[in-house]
Amino acid sequence: MNEETAKALRAPFPDEDIGKLPRVTCKACRERSCQNHRTQKCQVCGSYISTQHIHLDYVGHAELTDRLLQVDPEWTWEPVAWSADGTPHIDAVGGMWIRLTVAGVTRLGYGHPDGKRGGDAVKEIIGDALRNAAMRFGVALDLWRREPAHLDDTAEPEQQQATPTAATTDIDNAIKNMRDWIAGAGMTDRDEVRAFVNKIVGREVDGPQSMRRTEIERVTQRAREIATESKASGGGES
Repeated sequence: MNEETAKALRAPFPDEDIGKLPRVTCKACRERSCQNHRTQKCQVCGSYISTQHIHLDYVGHAELTDRLLQVDPEWTWEPVAWSADGTPHIDAVGGMWIRLTVAGVTRLGYGHPDGKRGGDAVKEIIGDALRNAAMRFGVALDLWRREPAHLDDTAEPEQQQATPTAATTDIDNAIKNMRDWIAGAGMTDRDEVRAFVNKIVGREVDGPQSMRRTEIERVTQRAREIATESKASGGGES
């Protein structure tokens, strides 16, 4: 990614693209057990919500997508892991880890439904994950910095986002398998391995964790072919 692209990603959003996201600051209100605050329609964000809330500036899914398309029309995302039925893997707390690729660079992001259910939950997970991953590229980073560390003084620490250990087991195994076959093909020099992987993938790869599953499989397949041919001929790769 060049400097111009990185700068375009981090460019501030115009005021008309920044929305107001309500966040309840009263723990009892969040647990629907508060006797001190009433619920009514907010004139700022339009939500029917506890009067004890604040507004966080945020960029919506449409505005984020527009920014990514402006910078890289071929940007893409994919889940870190897949479920047995072929759908993206949802972890034990209802969230999803993704890989967002922009201008050839891939970074992780995590999304959560924030209490929503059904189809709305799925859309919220994707949008939240994209915003989280895009933040790693500096998109709307100034807005993220404005978020308060805690919503209230009495709130318990927010549950930490689940690490993708179980979700990425198959990816880790695939990476290990790829490395084993590359070594089996006689490639041990780091620069040689990097050149081999980049040639097969067709782009500059920033480490195995930035690779898509299909890319890992392609590299593994080619390394397996080289190793098999080398073994059959009784020699090394030339």
